[in-house]
Amino acid sequence: MTIDIESQIRNIVPDFTKKIQDAASLSRNEAEFRTKIAPLIEQFAEKVRLTIPIREECTLIRGRVDAVYNRLVIEYECPGKLRHDNRYKSNRDSIKQVKDYIEDLAKKERHRKERLAGVAFDGYYFIFVRFKEGVWYIDQPQKVELYSTEQFLKLLASLSTELALIPENLVRDFGENNRISRKVVSTLFNALTTSDNLKVKTLFEQWRLQFSEVCDYERASKLRIEDFARKFGIPAKNVEPFPFFFSLHTYYAVLIKLLAIQIVHYYIMPKGKTDLKQVATFTNEELKNYLKGMEDGGIFRDIGINNFLEGDFFGWYLDVWNNAIYDAFKRLISTLANYSLLTLDIDPDTTRDLLKKLYQQLMPKELRHNLGEYYTPDWLAERLLNMLEGGEIRRQP
Repeated sequence: MTIDIESQIRNIVPDFTKKIQDAASLSRNEAEFRTKIAPLIEQFAEKVRLTIPIREECTLIRGRVDAVYNRLVIEYECPGKLRHDNRYKSNRDSIKQVKDYIEDLAKKERHRKERLAGVAFDGYYFIFVRFKEGVWYIDQPQKVELYSTEQFLKLLASLSTELALIPENLVRDFGENNRISRKVVSTLFNALTTSDNLKVKTLFEQWRLQFSEVCDYERASKLRIEDFARKFGIPAKNVEPFPFFFSLHTYYAVLIKLLAIQIVHYYIMPKGKTDLKQVATFTNEELKNYLKGMEDGGIFRDIGINNFLEGDFFGWYLDVWNNAIYDAFKRLISTLANYSLLTLDIDPDTTRDLLKKLYQQLMPKELRHNLGEYYTPDWLAERLLNMLEGGEIRRQP
């Protein structure tokens, strides 16, 4: 957390504390209290310029948690329920719920429990809950005052980044009909369909010819995709399928390449090398040069990985680079930079098919089926492998 955010929090704390106290005194039940506090947290995030993913009424294994702000679990209670000492049953019940939710969230999103935190909160008291080195640390109830509110906001800010690298989060942030995919795909589509650049036109035609060889061109070219295109920010009434598919494939390809850089950086690159958080701060020209290095494989060759990327169809956007493309990719990189690669170590089986759900959502089912893409369900594939191992399926002589 930067010094700037800490100073902003100190300035916000007095007003925030007063509003919590007012909300507690004016609320008759937990639901009323929660509806008054949630907008305050959103306003706080906006003031300090933090993007804090929120899930309200999030269903976990042992129940439905009131709110999860990325890695912070909040268990709201009816104002007046919590007491001044954790020996009271009401406090113990609330603490148990928070602990259960932290454990469930850790399993669901493949976090280490140490990277999560929880707070039971009724507007009069905060009870902070953490897990460290195999032990639960439960603070005694702290009255809602300047110091405790500052602690709450600092915790909220410090846990606002580093999302779990799991398919559900990737689909939420980069799938259809969200601000990233709408911005990037529509920007690429506009650049492609309005460009007179001969190299771009040639790359598109080469891709279209190759793409046509692996799908039913006649059927694919007649697909009605307007409704689907609108989910990616393209409102036109008559959308040409192939320019749209090319833009969509470009978005997906760039996302995968950036994710590959992030993974390589996590495992191989020495400290001090540029990571995506730094890239997200690049100027227009700096970002263009960085992406050029990515597209021609230079970033990977520099660390000894040869022939990983040698240029392909999907680097065409560099030849029509403009402010709109810069803004779109900067937003994409800023969001991807918030992902934690720890998931790869904690639960590698989950990340094995990391991009499958995202791809299935990005590409229309009709197009995938037209390409002959019918996926064997995971359970059936596993069943067949088990049968082979057990000798239930015999090879023909």
